[in-house]
Amino acid sequence: MITADALLAALADGLRRRVAERGQAEERLGAFVFREEVDRGSSSAGPASGEASWRYFIARTLAAAGEPGTLDLLERLATDGETLDTLMRDASLGFTGRLATADRIGGLAAVGLAGRDLESSHIRLTALGSAVLAFALEWERRAAGGGVADQRGSA
Repeated sequence: MITADALLAALADGLRRRVAERGQAEERLGAFVFREEVDRGSSSAGPASGEASWRYFIARTLAAAGEPGTLDLLERLATDGETLDTLMRDASLGFTGRLATADRIGGLAAVGLAGRDLESSHIRLTALGSAVLAFALEWERRAAGGGVADQRGSA
């Protein structure tokens, strides 16, 4: 059983990594953008800082994880990952067609829950994906266990 502190630390670390990766990607993309007039004083190195930015990333991550079938998919990727072709042929995942599977994988990659090697099409969980999956499984375990509930949430 994972402790609540360890679980939250893993989630926070995974989210920090994702935000940093996105900032780096935006920086690289900015180098490719054609501009007639270059403003050397400005920088678009990443998302705006502050509470709203973190809430944006948290909300996107939880929304993606909350889609039907996503936790099953994350669980499947948790072992050694899968190839995109294998996932696209597997009707048991519940996605309607190959395009829907590819779209779901793309969505998971966009929020940082999964990563895809473009040469081998191998899909794997990221650190954030592993933490979100651990969070969901622990939450499910505690809910199914029917343990004593915290009184703060009761009316």
